[in-house]
Amino acid sequence: MALPLSTVDPENNLDTIRPGAVIATGLTLIFACVAATFVEFRSRSAHMAMSNLPLAVLLPFVYCLLGNVLLKRFAPKWSLRARELRMMLCCLWVGGAFAGYNWATQWVGTMAAPRYYASPENRWREVLFDYLPWWMYPSDFPGVADRFYTGLNAGEFTPWGAWLGPMFWSLSSALAMAAIGVGITAIFHKQWAEHERLTYPLAQVPIDLTEGFDGRKGWPPFVKSGMFWTGFLIAALPLLFNIVAYFMPGFPRISIFDAYYGPSGPRGASVSRYLEPLSYRILPTVMGFTFLCDLNILFSIWFLYLVGLVVQYSMNRTGFAIGLSGQEAKTAEILGLFSHGVMIGLVIWALWAARGHLKKVWYQVLRPNPDGSQDTVLLSPRGAGLAIVGGFVYLVFWLQASGYDPVLGAFWMGVFWIGIFAVMKYLAASGFGYLFPNWGEVIPAIFLGTRHISDASLVASRVINWRLLAGWRLPAALPHVTRLFDVGKSSVNLIFLCVVAGLIISGVYTLYICYDAGGANFQTWSLVGAPQGMYDGMVSLISEPANRTVADPAKIGTWSVGIVTALVATFLQSRLTWWPLHPLGFMVMFDGYVRLYALAIFVVWLSKLLILNVGGIGLFR
Repeated sequence: MALPLSTVDPENNLDTIRPGAVIATGLTLIFACVAATFVEFRSRSAHMAMSNLPLAVLLPFVYCLLGNVLLKRFAPKWSLRARELRMMLCCLWVGGAFAGYNWATQWVGTMAAPRYYASPENRWREVLFDYLPWWMYPSDFPGVADRFYTGLNAGEFTPWGAWLGPMFWSLSSALAMAAIGVGITAIFHKQWAEHERLTYPLAQVPIDLTEGFDGRKGWPPFVKSGMFWTGFLIAALPLLFNIVAYFMPGFPRISIFDAYYGPSGPRGASVSRYLEPLSYRILPTVMGFTFLCDLNILFSIWFLYLVGLVVQYSMNRTGFAIGLSGQEAKTAEILGLFSHGVMIGLVIWALWAARGHLKKVWYQVLRPNPDGSQDTVLLSPRGAGLAIVGGFVYLVFWLQASGYDPVLGAFWMGVFWIGIFAVMKYLAASGFGYLFPNWGEVIPAIFLGTRHISDASLVASRVINWRLLAGWRLPAALPHVTRLFDVGKSSVNLIFLCVVAGLIISGVYTLYICYDAGGANFQTWSLVGAPQGMYDGMVSLISEPANRTVADPAKIGTWSVGIVTALVATFLQSRLTWWPLHPLGFMVMFDGYVRLYALAIFVVWLSKLLILNVGGIGLFR
């Protein structure tokens, strides 16, 4: 932040990005990617990359924003403009999709574990090594896997050459994911922003905070807002109060912000041995962003969560199961199939609602308008179509090379992107940062059965579905990037540049820290527990015929019920003004993250309801 940005008067050149702002953004991105791995491995204090707007992105931006506030007041020529601040957030958001737990720390664990942990007891070498896609793993040079876990000896160097292949192939898949995400965003942005009026809470808050930075010298507008400082103090007082406990052990703490999973186990109210403890955690960031969400979405999330608790209790209490003998699905799998079906139904309706817009875009693909107008952003209609088709085709071939049967790979990729599309839209509608795509691994299994899927495909599906596919978190951020920054060619270049930078920085630093200190010394789940569990599961699936399944009508029926539920709920919402339940609530009613933050969502819903009923839209604003 202490870089001289330019001698040009910012008031006269508001449409340009100055070199100093680019340098500050690049340094901040490097810091964010490094900090995410450092905090997870070295200090083991937190996962900074968990949500769709992770702390690895949000905290550096907030610190830069606050630093820029001081610069705006005391050294205005050195301060960033609103557009530059938003560009910084976009770069952090895109590059941060690969930082820490988002991808890098799990990727290196998956890549390094097979050759290091393989043993006669676990039978990895005997059962799996003929099927693993070694072209995407590090080279089998002496010391590559051993030194990754034990650390380098004096005089040894990090074997970067052994990791060039894995890094390249991960980067290629990430760029393909980015291309598809950019194409979908280009096609649907106007539909979502102008026709459906989605609120984009995750983008709107930064827009509000940076609004007015380009005005006259002095404090920016949000610093002079009493409501801003009221909200700040409400969130800060418990944290300030808890500081006392660091100096006076045993002093009482306000624990409502504490993590649900602590050293002593889950923190929550236990109501029944058939249900997980009910979380009473309040997370200010969840409340702050979801406050801009529509009331019916907020109500549906917490109300249907309570309905889901009743369903889960009943099923667990009675031991309810479905499916053919020997492959029965119990509560968790049944609810997962239903939720995945709801997601499919939501996407079907979203495409139907956008049919008029899609028709216009299709006509513009066939014959561009003579006046140059178009119904896409970022890319032309033809460019958006080519990006989607090109990225999809490349990823199908990438999956085939990893071991997938071609048809199965195309089918899985389609199902996976349906999940990503649902997250892209409903994250923009709700602001709930813990919406994630369903990987769809179970869907081919219920239609084909694992008995009719080749061993190579089963191994590839487990490897890829273990978050190895770089960039799977990226598409959810792209609609918000479009909302925050330009919708022209510069945005597309920025996105792809940040994909390359974020992946390389995150991957390189994670490899460096593991070879420097020894990955096994960190004793983290990403490097030890996760890959061991994954490869052990593969051995069990392939070597034990009893674990193989066949097509299951009951499971297909449960999945279909989810689709019908979503379509019916959406139809009722669109036709009946009094219908209170948004279909998104059905998709997340059994979601673990909703269980963690249901109380916070209820508080937001109740507060917003009272504000609107007492003072109307004026008080809300």
